[in-house]
Amino acid sequence: MKIDDYRLLITLDETRTLRKAAERLYISQPAVTQRLKSIERHFGVEIFIRTKKQLITTIEGAMVIEHAKTMLKRERLFQDKIKAHIGSVSGTLSIGCSSLVGQTVLPEVLSRYTNEFPNVEIQLQVGSSEHIKAHHNDYHIMIVRGNQLLNLHNDHLMDDQHYFIYPKNKASELQKLPFIEFQADPVYINQIKTWYHHHMSQDYHARIKVDQVATCKALLLSGVGVTILPEIMVKDLEENEFELVKVDIEEESLIRSTYLSYDVSMLQLPQVSSFINILKDQVAASSTI
Repeated sequence: MKIDDYRLLITLDETRTLRKAAERLYISQPAVTQRLKSIERHFGVEIFIRTKKQLITTIEGAMVIEHAKTMLKRERLFQDKIKAHIGSVSGTLSIGCSSLVGQTVLPEVLSRYTNEFPNVEIQLQVGSSEHIKAHHNDYHIMIVRGNQLLNLHNDHLMDDQHYFIYPKNKASELQKLPFIEFQADPVYINQIKTWYHHHMSQDYHARIKVDQVATCKALLLSGVGVTILPEIMVKDLEENEFELVKVDIEEESLIRSTYLSYDVSMLQLPQVSSFINILKDQVAASSTI
């Protein structure tokens, strides 16, 4: 049953004739007759007794008419509720985000977003970009590093230069210090291996492997070893304590791009489009600092 069918029943009950109902609803009388027959078949009862002068509502028909009025009332209330929420963003927002972005950019973005849109429920999954990409159907939007996602819209957010970092007070022990590696995709790790072998004149061996880039940085700060980190993670390092060497491979900087990926149909959801706007604003503001 459609809302228009309920509206037709109420109009027939009010006008008591097929002709007047057709005129009020701006449809033909034969169309009214056919729709009424279809509705009666749907409910399995005769709703009106047809006479030459008017329609007479049956006992069962009165029950159907009352049901129709209830359904129309619910529809009006729902429409009013929708209109009342125009400009008010609510619902659920599901985000898949790379660990690095989740530990740097995302906290400020979510702080602003939750303040502006307190009625949105957020479901956040932070992990490796490869994991997020593999489960892309689970999220409204994804923030990933490396390659773009196929068959999705990809907005470029930022690029990160990479630096080989070590404590200045341990420069003489450089080749003896353990290399700290954080979890990343094989292509990325191979690029690091290539640079390390060429510039350190020894085979690459990560004596310490961690799953999070934040842990990698914490170990570096504690003087445990050396590592290669993206630019976004080194902005707060003390220049007098740490040496930063730009990582170039075959005279080209090792750059890692970050993308915001989503199906364009998701932009129809206000909670999604609002988050995207705030994220882009935050990234743009950070790049000017």
